[in-house]
Amino acid sequence: MISSLRERFPDLPDLVLWKTELLFRGVRFTDVLAEAVAEGAAPNFWPYRKRDEAGKWQVVQVPYLFRMEGGAVARVRVDDRSDLEIRRDGPGKPFTLWNGKELLCSLDFVRAHSWQNYRTKDGATPSAAGVEQLGDMLVVNVAPGCEYFTVRDDSGHSFRCSFCGYGRFDKRSQTMGQVRGQVELDAALLSRLEEVLRVAAESGEARHVYLTGGSLLGPEEETRRYLPVVEAARRAVGDRLRVTCGSGAVDPADSRRFRDAGADSCCYNLETWDAETFRFVCPGKEKYTGRQRWLEGLHGAVEAFGRGNVGSAFVAGVELLPPAPGMPRERMLESIAEGAEYLLDHGIMPVYSPLWPVEGTSYGVDEGLSPELYVGLERDVYRLRAERNFAVPRWLICPDCSYMLLEVDFDRAFGLIPHDG
Repeated sequence: MISSLRERFPDLPDLVLWKTELLFRGVRFTDVLAEAVAEGAAPNFWPYRKRDEAGKWQVVQVPYLFRMEGGAVARVRVDDRSDLEIRRDGPGKPFTLWNGKELLCSLDFVRAHSWQNYRTKDGATPSAAGVEQLGDMLVVNVAPGCEYFTVRDDSGHSFRCSFCGYGRFDKRSQTMGQVRGQVELDAALLSRLEEVLRVAAESGEARHVYLTGGSLLGPEEETRRYLPVVEAARRAVGDRLRVTCGSGAVDPADSRRFRDAGADSCCYNLETWDAETFRFVCPGKEKYTGRQRWLEGLHGAVEAFGRGNVGSAFVAGVELLPPAPGMPRERMLESIAEGAEYLLDHGIMPVYSPLWPVEGTSYGVDEGLSPELYVGLERDVYRLRAERNFAVPRWLICPDCSYMLLEVDFDRAFGLIPHDG
């Protein structure tokens, strides 16, 4: 596939193509991956599973993120059907990426931060306190359960987004003590969160904080949930780290409340630009907020935080398949470009991940966006950013945490510099 990407995109640097290969094809498992974790690489949330000689399943920890030659970061996805493989000449030797007999580049793995060994006063791990490491970003998710999974229409279908398999109330939400239908979070959880964030910030290993979680049933509830989380995060990190609120869209006055509580920026994810696609793919967001109110929330956020301090993430590819009404590929690219132009011209940074089908969603595992189409749309949107001299800001995604997106890699490859660093 590398050769086909090179033929299709001869103007793009190898680093962008290699990262695309890793994202879409993954690498075969070898013991080198397990060695990397033993030597300090941050472990993956999804370990590799294989059968031993007795036929029993064996779980092997593998790294979470590659750091490639040139600085790009990509997630580690293990797929034994891939021709890509990580090799080294022995323990302690450099890691290299190979495509069959072709050496592509050297690489390493993002290391686990020291604060991950910390335990709170009541013995909780950072993960149980809702804090995870994503490169140099502290991701805070103290309420992963999404209320859209719990409410249903007259046909019995939930209002969850069609591509999401993450927001179920499960062991993660139980660990946090999250209760269905309850907006306010437990004070003990917020105390643990603040304790872990303070230690993480003092370590000097992280550079920004992103607050996220499962969706609630409307902007007012989002504000009630997130305000105390913003306040706890700001108290914990002081002026050391930037804090971004990744709630659902809230009304303009409540974006100002987030700002006054200590948030520096926000990211309200619209998921898809096309209005009809939004209605079918994001039924919960449509019912409990609505597309127009969501856009008004983004505009209000720009008024509160300023141009370049507001983002919105999108899932590219949902436009093509049911439950969306569907559209040709060319129309999808036009729609994405139309939305990107609008948002950029209003001071909002859009970022695009490809549709990655997972079990339990509306899509088959083979219905994801193709790598060629993804690289093409990322190139198109890069050109729109370049025309406006509007690079992706580092508070949103930076080279050390952009593990499933290509925006930062395009900006770096062609010299588009973010205004915040």
